[in-house]
Amino acid sequence: MTEQELQSLIEEFHVPLHIRRHSEKVTEFALELGKKLVEAGENIDLELLKQAASLHDIVRIVDFRNFNPQNFKQEVTEKDLEVWEALRKKYSGMHHAIAAAQILRERGYEKIAQVVEKHRYLQIKDGFNTWEEKLLYYSDKRVKHDQIVPLEERLNDGRERNAPETKNLKETLETDQKVFALESEIMAKIKR
Repeated sequence: MTEQELQSLIEEFHVPLHIRRHSEKVTEFALELGKKLVEAGENIDLELLKQAASLHDIVRIVDFRNFNPQNFKQEVTEKDLEVWEALRKKYSGMHHAIAAAQILRERGYEKIAQVVEKHRYLQIKDGFNTWEEKLLYYSDKRVKHDQIVPLEERLNDGRERNAPETKNLKETLETDQKVFALESEIMAKIKR
């Protein structure tokens, strides 16, 4: 995928400005970690990581619990609303990672789709096949809006906004521990 194709997808799906900024920060952080892991001897496709991180939330609006475009800090056009409503209808009930992966596969971007679909919070229970998947997942869990924050802060914020009913459940606490274990794995490799 060329940079122009990547940007065209972002434009085509009218990705809201705050989601673009989040994705840019996730991409920056993922690449920073990826480069350090390459220096530590790991084999990572940095271009694939960049593309997947840039596109991981391309249709994030499909599963917003509270969809209030009037609160977006940007001018929202009629075309934006038209595209977003159509996407929310088409992918109703589907997690945005799965919807994005489906779109990418339909366009022939299988490798990017494989990485993108693995950034769902619960994916940690099933594990990962590649460093690219791990790095996108972890980087997304460290970027709150467009700022890198401690993992615990980001997990709590995401839960509060997206699944408050899961707070303090045994399963949630066990899942969070797996995310912290992934963080430890990445940091241990980097510090060698």
